[in-house]
Amino acid sequence: MRLQGCGVGCSWCDSKYTWDPDKGREAPLPAILDELFTHGPTDLLVITGGEPLEVRGFEELLEAACRSWTRVEVETSGVSSPPASVGNLFWNWSPKLPRVTPRWDDTWGAAAAWMAEPRTIAKIVVGEGDEAEAIRLARTLPRDRVWLMPEAMTEGDLKARSVELAEVCKREGWRLSPRLHLWLWGVRRGV
Repeated sequence: MRLQGCGVGCSWCDSKYTWDPDKGREAPLPAILDELFTHGPTDLLVITGGEPLEVRGFEELLEAACRSWTRVEVETSGVSSPPASVGNLFWNWSPKLPRVTPRWDDTWGAAAAWMAEPRTIAKIVVGEGDEAEAIRLARTLPRDRVWLMPEAMTEGDLKARSVELAEVCKREGWRLSPRLHLWLWGVRRGV
């Protein structure tokens, strides 16, 4: 489920169409849930954006989702502290690096609160020239909860960056998130 609206403004964002909250479709919560259920049975709901923490009504949606799905994952830059802690709620916190957005420090400001949530991972997107800064910041986090993801928009760039970051992950004891959807479908919406 992709929510509309984001004020973080990452320079390399692959979903800038989500930034303007007025370009989304507003609906009452029961209608949103009904539409999600039409896609068939599943145990997992992933909520992404935009930036979910900046969307009006997000906490109400989150509560309903946690009642309706076995597992709920939220992808967020973490511009504020986690608004909820429920046993089936998992956070994919993606703090930003300095060259990515002027708001990068907002995404790191609640790092202690994010890491206090036992079901939170830190997924750091690493672009060309960002490796040293990513390593410096990632080393401040629990090793077993750090994932690096290559910034890339083409299959060639993705492969090259993944190989480089795989070596960093092996050395540091971190995990690699290789953007499988880009390898499978390219830069496409709705997949």
